[in-house]
Order: sequence, then structure tokens, then C-alpha cells
Amino acid sequence: MGTNRNTIEKFSIGHFLLRGYVDFLFKIFFRTKAYNYKNVPQDEIVIFAVNHQNTLMDALALLATVKKQPVFMARADIFNKKSISKLLTFFKILPIYRIRDGKENLRNNDAIFLKTIDVLKNKNGLVILPEGSHLGIRRLRTLKKGISRIALQAEESNDYKLNIKIVPVGQYYSNYINFGSKLFLYFGETINVSEYYDAYKENPPRGMNLLRERVEEELKKYMVHIESDEYYDMIDFLRKFYLPEMKIKEWKQPEQLFAEQKIIEKLNQFIDKKPEEAKILNDKSNRIKSLLNNLNLRFWVIQKPTYSIFKIAIQSITLLGLFPVFLYGALLNFIPFNLPVKLTTKIKDPQFLSSFRFVIAILLFPFYYLILGIIGGFAWGNTWINVAFVISLPITGLFAFHYYIAAKKLWAKIRYNYMTWKKNSEIMELKNLYNQIKEVGKQIL
Repeated sequence: MGTNRNTIEKFSIGHFLLRGYVDFLFKIFFRTKAYNYKNVPQDEIVIFAVNHQNTLMDALALLATVKKQPVFMARADIFNKKSISKLLTFFKILPIYRIRDGKENLRNNDAIFLKTIDVLKNKNGLVILPEGSHLGIRRLRTLKKGISRIALQAEESNDYKLNIKIVPVGQYYSNYINFGSKLFLYFGETINVSEYYDAYKENPPRGMNLLRERVEEELKKYMVHIESDEYYDMIDFLRKFYLPEMKIKEWKQPEQLFAEQKIIEKLNQFIDKKPEEAKILNDKSNRIKSLLNNLNLRFWVIQKPTYSIFKIAIQSITLLGLFPVFLYGALLNFIPFNLPVKLTTKIKDPQFLSSFRFVIAILLFPFYYLILGIIGGFAWGNTWINVAFVISLPITGLFAFHYYIAAKKLWAKIRYNYMTWKKNSEIMELKNLYNQIKEVGKQIL
């Protein structure tokens, strides 16, 4: 039923059953889409190299896409507690020891290395997050040597007959934390490790470095990568600001990814060629973000001069008519939707928020619905009415969430219109800055 480290590469029915539930809920938590997965070699030895920005969610995103039971590698310090170690092993995760874990522990990597060979030969896939740690910025950091060392040493120990392939996987979150955000996975072109056999045989460190650099270079093609430190925030803001100028419908993938990469490339060129103008643009970008924060508005709101009163009226009437359904769903789902947020308020690293909230949610929701189902069984006195009641809980809960988002957007439009008509000084400055930055974009793009 379960999984242990000695047989971690084997099919696990317990893993299979739990994963079906987790994958389903993950795709609700993050609306997940994948591109180019069909080109991943299915009957060959594959290592997935995934960029690492959002802790556990990065691994779950791959699991929700890959059909087999891949084995993951993670830093060893998270295995320190025996109960946690068993749980991670159940989820098919192997530890990899680093110098910071103590020199005496590095020898444990010998046994782990032998196990990775079993995993590779089983052809379910080995998953490595080669940056070594997570960081919630849209940038690929210098990769650790682990991925190239594992691939080339595995080949060496098997007389270079494994023919290992490395598949770079870029992940792109619309938001790292919020429920209902969008997540896109881009499976890149396969890297043949065999291309580095000769370099490795001649000089192992050089061969491993060449392969590591190749993986790094390829991964950058399939993700949003912002190299600049000084202008990181500006570029991160303007990649979305200028997206409409690229004539790309938002979240049409992979076209949006390529468009944002093009914008970033153009901005980098602008910064290099016109450093003084880049500083001015940076100041304007910071100011527009400050104004948006002061006015409690999102960027999308200011992309139109004003919003149609007729459409606002129709949306208001629609929301008013659907309010009873919202109220039903919101009241009955208030606890499971809000408790994960309340329980994670003291977490300091924001990249852990979505992971903890998701784990709490997948445990809380079925237990909560079970309790309501038992209460409903006594209250209704009719099995079919109670079944309908329980089925209605998650459906109306999701409806209530989207209703809430729609209502917030409608209120933002109303506020924006009102402040525009009143010629609010900050709104006027905001609109003026918006037009100025848009004009600069015509030069850049």
C-alpha cells in the first residue's frame, strides 16, 4: 500500500489513491495548464529539471501534470524528524545531503545515489529542483552541480548505456499565494546527456559544469527570467504593463510567456542604452505602484479611461439576483475557506503560505463536509436531500468565492469612475503617469 525508501521507485497504490485526490484539488487551488508535455519521452530515462520559486507547490504542480509516479529529490534537513521523513518517503521524495548538513552526513549520499539509479532505470522520472532552494522572484538562480553530477555519474556507473534525457520545466505563477491563481508549466526541449560524455570522460568537473550550464541556459527559455537587481521591480511591473501592446490576449499560453520574455529583453536593452531615461522610467513605475496602493486599486482598473455605466448596472443587477446563492455558499463554507488563511498569518516566508494553506485545506475540507453531512442527515431525515446538500457545499463554496471576486472588481470600477468624475488629484496623476509610461513603451517596443 505505502512506500518505503528501499522500494521508492516501485508503483505504490497508496500514493496513487492519495495523489488522485491531491491532484484534483491542486488544479482548483492553482488553475494549472501545461504546454508541450506530449513531447516528453515516455519510455526513456528522464530527469525533470524544474525552476524553484514556490516551495512544495512547485513539486505538486509537476505531479498534477506528469502521469507516472516520479521520485523527487529535496534537501536533507527537512527529513530530520522521523515522522516527517516517513511522510516524505511516502510521497516519493529522497534526501540529498549538502555540506551544510555536516561533512559526516555526506557519505549518506552514496546510498541515495545508488537508489537514484534504481529510480532512473524504472523510467518513472526523477525530479530535481536544481537551484537547491526556493526564492519567490521571477529569476533563475545559478544551478547547483547536483543534477549534472547525478546524470553523468549514473551514466559512468552503467558504462554510459542509460541514455539519460533531461527535460527542463519552466513554471510561471500569476500569483504565488492566492487561491484561484493561474499556473503554467512549459516542458522544454529534451537535453541528451550523451552530448557531454566525452567532456566528462576527459575532465569530470568540466563535463559536469558544461551540462549544468546547458540546463541553466535551456531553463531560462521556458520561464520569466529577470536578471537585473537594480531594476527588477520595474521590469516585473512593466512586463505586465506593456503586455497589451504586444497584442496578446492575457493568459493565452505560451504566447503570453514569449511576449513577456520579449518585453524583458527590450527593457534590458533600453536600460543599457539609455540609463538616464531608465532611471526616470523607474521613478514613474514606483510612483504609479505607490498611487495604486494608496487608492487600493489594481493595475487592470486604470487600463480604461472609465467603465460603462450600462455594463456596471447589468453586473450589479446580476450580482444582486445571485446574492442568495452567494450567501448560502459563503455561510456554509466560511470556516474551511478562511481557517487556512488565519492559521498561516504568522508565517514569515511568503513562499510557504500557499503550501501550508493547501495542505491545511486538503485535510480540513473533507472533514468539515463530513461533519455537515452527519448533521444534515439528522436534520433532513431524507438521504437524497442530504446527498444533494453535501454535493452543493463545494459547488456553492466555489461560486461564493468567484462571486466575491466579481463583486470586488465591480466595486473597484465604481470607485474608479467616481474618483475620475470628481477629478481626484491622485487619480489624475495616476492617469497621467499611465499615459506617460505607455508612450515610453512605444519607443522601447
